[in-house]
Amino acid sequence: MAFLAEWVEAQYQKADRAPDWKQLLCDGNIDEALALGSKHMPDSLRTILVEATSGKKPKTINNNSLVALIGRLKALQRHSQQAQELLQGSLGEVQARTTEQNDFVSKTKVFLQHSGDNTTELRTEIEQKLGQTSQLFTNQFSELQQLIDGRSKDAMTVIKSIEEIGKTVQLLSINAAIEAAQAGEYGRGFAVVAGEIRDLAMRTQASTKEAYLQMDLSGVGEQLEGILASTDRQISELSSQVQESLDSIQSLMSDIDGSLCEIDSNNKVVEATVGLSYSACEQIDGKSYWSHQLLDDIGTNLNSLSSDQDSLEKVVNKEQLHLNSNYDRLEEIKKRGEIRIAIEPSFVGVSYRVKPNDPLSGFDADMARALADWLGVKCSFVEHPWDRCLQLLETGTHQGEAEVDMVLSAMPPMPNENVVFSDPYVFLPYVLAKRQGDTHIQSIKDLDGKVLGCINDPAAIQILEDLGIRWESNRSKPGGTIQLSNLLAYNDQTQIHDCLTKEIVDAFAVDLPIYHWACYGDASPWKGKLEILLGSLCEDLWFYSVAVESKSYNRTLLEVTNTFIKKYRQQTEYRKLTDTWLGQNYDDPNWSFEEGVLDVRSFIE
Repeated sequence: MAFLAEWVEAQYQKADRAPDWKQLLCDGNIDEALALGSKHMPDSLRTILVEATSGKKPKTINNNSLVALIGRLKALQRHSQQAQELLQGSLGEVQARTTEQNDFVSKTKVFLQHSGDNTTELRTEIEQKLGQTSQLFTNQFSELQQLIDGRSKDAMTVIKSIEEIGKTVQLLSINAAIEAAQAGEYGRGFAVVAGEIRDLAMRTQASTKEAYLQMDLSGVGEQLEGILASTDRQISELSSQVQESLDSIQSLMSDIDGSLCEIDSNNKVVEATVGLSYSACEQIDGKSYWSHQLLDDIGTNLNSLSSDQDSLEKVVNKEQLHLNSNYDRLEEIKKRGEIRIAIEPSFVGVSYRVKPNDPLSGFDADMARALADWLGVKCSFVEHPWDRCLQLLETGTHQGEAEVDMVLSAMPPMPNENVVFSDPYVFLPYVLAKRQGDTHIQSIKDLDGKVLGCINDPAAIQILEDLGIRWESNRSKPGGTIQLSNLLAYNDQTQIHDCLTKEIVDAFAVDLPIYHWACYGDASPWKGKLEILLGSLCEDLWFYSVAVESKSYNRTLLEVTNTFIKKYRQQTEYRKLTDTWLGQNYDDPNWSFEEGVLDVRSFIE
């Protein structure tokens, strides 16, 4: 992680660097700009500024042209500053996640050490118990063997005695037979033989009883039962100890798994945040390059100034700035037969493509086409990332391209001195989405300890904070009731659905139309994978408005747009749009702009 920490530190230093001479010049600090721009400021521009500050009469300059160009420079610097603020926020998140990840890695190492120690103890304990059990069996069965051997010898003695008795009986039987044969009918000796046989029978009976007693192994059986019971106890104790050790290892493994999941989650946060940082860096580089090119153009043309010609007009024309006091944007739109509208091309359900190269679909795309049709002109979309669409009201996407006429792209009105907003063209709830079938999340209260995703919109983030939701950057702010593990704010709208299905986040707070079609549209790849919880996260409905630059020449365009919105929202076609992209039509007759938001009344003649 060391390389990442070094990169973060380097980017922090880059993002926190002091304002350059262009920013100082735009702010009116000419002396400081001259001092700071000693190596990079064009010589011709330096000459003009030095003459202006020294009291000498500089070459004749068209003031309107210079003001317009300085305004363009200010806009470029402002856009760069916005990107720097985004970069600082992203790098702060990376730094926080890196610190957390290092903590998790340390904890995992400790868990692994404990697991190894427990395994060693378990192995030693099992070896000891098995040795004791083995010794027990050896001793017990040795005693049993000795007992059986003794009983066997006694049995052999008895058997031998019986054998001798059998021999004697046989001999007596022979003698009795001989005597009987000799005596004939006078076999007196037979009585003696009969007595011997009787005695022999008694002895045989006695020997038999003795053999029975000697061969009785009931004691051996009892001893064997004792051995088996003792063995069973030993094995039971061993099993219990093994189970305890295994439970301990399982608990450690569970802790390790939890830590690894946290590390994986942080890796995903870092990956996404680094992506945002690169995007911000590209924006800064692009605006800085444009600023340098514009200043070079100004410097070059200042060198060619004469008393009867203002070459700055060439730069003004190249930047497509409007100096004519009678300029009216609506007239120009109708003259060119086209309205240029800035829009985010990856807002599923709002402005997106079902398939590559398809025309844009969605609520905003349809609204923009309806407005163009109402004006009687062609609708031309200027596709741009949502968080930077408002910048296109002041500058084009690159040098030499004109600014857009308006922004119609899921834009909630917000305080901005450079932007004026129309009346709402759609009302909608702010909702919470989750993976379909996930029973762990039923409301925002279930977000404690979870990873929440949202769009990187200041208004949306403020709502989450007002709901008592806290994360790394606002953890210490009072009023927190729900502590997230992470909050991941997305600028890349292509990720805001997959991040939930891929379990990068546990839930997603979002504007309804951005998730409605994704959850329930027949052609949606997320249908059956995502669902929206009933109800709105905030008490009041949200609304989107059209945005134009706060220039007086946009007044008639915004007035006509408000008229269109009022009439179109009453038509059946509009209801069909809301049914398709929101599921139903929403309305708030008591709506009002947030304090500080500029509307059509703010235009000054």
